[in-house]
Amino acid sequence: MMTMNTMGMNFKHNRDFEINRPNGSGDNLLIIFKTAAEAEINGKTVDVLPNSAILYSVGAPQFYRACGDVYINHWIHMDCCENDDFHKTTGLTFNKIIKLANVSDAEDIIHMMSREELSDLPSKSKYMDLLIKMLLLRLGDSGRGSTSIAANPHYSELRQLRADIYSSPGQYSSIDSIAVKVNLSPPHFQRLYKEQFGVSCYEDLLSAKTKAAQYYLKNTNMTVKEISSVCGYENDVCFMRRFKQRTGLTPTEYRGGERHTASVPFNL
Repeated sequence: MMTMNTMGMNFKHNRDFEINRPNGSGDNLLIIFKTAAEAEINGKTVDVLPNSAILYSVGAPQFYRACGDVYINHWIHMDCCENDDFHKTTGLTFNKIIKLANVSDAEDIIHMMSREELSDLPSKSKYMDLLIKMLLLRLGDSGRGSTSIAANPHYSELRQLRADIYSSPGQYSSIDSIAVKVNLSPPHFQRLYKEQFGVSCYEDLLSAKTKAAQYYLKNTNMTVKEISSVCGYENDVCFMRRFKQRTGLTPTEYRGGERHTASVPFNL
């Protein structure tokens, strides 16, 4: 089981800050650099860019220092069982600089870890084990991350927006209103969305509304009119037309489990 020993977020130091542990810290150490720094890797001093990370193995020399007026980092001392099979799935390499495609992904998990550390739940150790594994998987993904993610400053906003669309599609009525939420013009927003996810926001929104409608039809006694409203359609006629275009069934047929074999195009 993986365990967290101690941690800190957004620790701030001056230009004289330096850590030098020739024999390591006795455990695994994860450093996420929020500002530029210098580190020694395999006997060579290298520049470390902001939003990079290093995961030190047990016993590995740890040397890093500030290279500007202000130095900020996150750090976690942990025992992460680096020789077990789990690490083969992460793609992580110890004692190497990892450029994070999106540092907020890792920070979200670290925030959860800090909250969990203060809990007194009986399953606390199991939760922490899962959170550490999530964090390491995120770091591994970042190491293999696409340049389009790293180059898109709106990545976090778009990813959260897409999750919101699928969890609550009824609150969205148009692409223009969605673009406003991320402070982008509709054309620019649509281009970024398609580049990021490989599908247009319009298509995603229709898919989300259809999935929600399918759930309500199969699992509730709500009327078609009520489902239409919950899914954000102007009226039930529009809802029924869109639903059949995308599934090949009317809402009533879908609820009854009937099969329809006619060939219906997926896209509107």
